[in-house]
Amino acid sequence: MTDILKYEEVGGDLYSIVRRLKEIDETYFVLRERKSGTLSVHSMAQKGSTHCVTLPYKTLDERAVDFVRRTRRERADELLADMKREAEKTERQRISAAMESAAARVGAAHEKEGIC
Repeated sequence: MTDILKYEEVGGDLYSIVRRLKEIDETYFVLRERKSGTLSVHSMAQKGSTHCVTLPYKTLDERAVDFVRRTRRERADELLADMKREAEKTERQRISAAMESAAARVGAAHEKEGIC
């Protein structure tokens, strides 16, 4: 199956999202996979493949503009730092929960054995 049969270009939309994406980068265009309805943003300036990002939404709305802005190459360092901070926070929460669970089990064992 050729790409022309698999995808359709989204030209206009109710909220002018395609126009707003072009304000971010004039080479952007949006494709919808005909079978699944998956939306993806592409750029004519992209080397090799035009694909930039697959949108995690089935509808084209303000979230798409925000998502594209957050994931632009110019923000890569900031995005990676955000991801690292979030991973560290999750790891701290996981360790804290494990320590609390272990302390509760030790306390329960001490009570069972009559240890002060």
